[in-house]
Amino acid sequence: MHAVLQPDSLLERFAARNANKIGPTKDFLSLKGQKGQIENVGAKVERENELLGFKCLHYSVTESSGFVEITVIKKVVNQDLTFGIRTIDGTAKDPSEFHKMDQMVTMKKRETEKTFQIKIIDNSDWQPDLDFSVELYDPNTSG
Repeated sequence: MHAVLQPDSLLERFAARNANKIGPTKDFLSLKGQKGQIENVGAKVERENELLGFKCLHYSVTESSGFVEITVIKKVVNQDLTFGIRTIDGTAKDPSEFHKMDQMVTMKKRETEKTFQIKIIDNSDWQPDLDFSVELYDPNTSG
């Protein structure tokens, strides 16, 4: 689906990116989550996870945004849920394009979603669109 939304040639991408902008432009950085992702890095996800997931599976930001904000949704009610969240390098690399995240998080019984910010590095070098992934792992319910 990502390829369908992207113009085919570099010139088409440049024209689409600059269609409604005045002045210099910044590169785009995208973040990809996989539906139901909860396994180890590189594992193929075949079904949606019943405990938690991403509110949106794809985010795109300009470098000048300074950060990307992602939201994780808890699907279980009346239970605490602890899970890990981490970034995985793609064509965008830590620490030159973004700051790495790797932490354990607990969502309380009444929380349904939690928002995270990942710092994006703004540099003056031109680069094509870059991407990295965010992975949810090791869910554990209690209560």
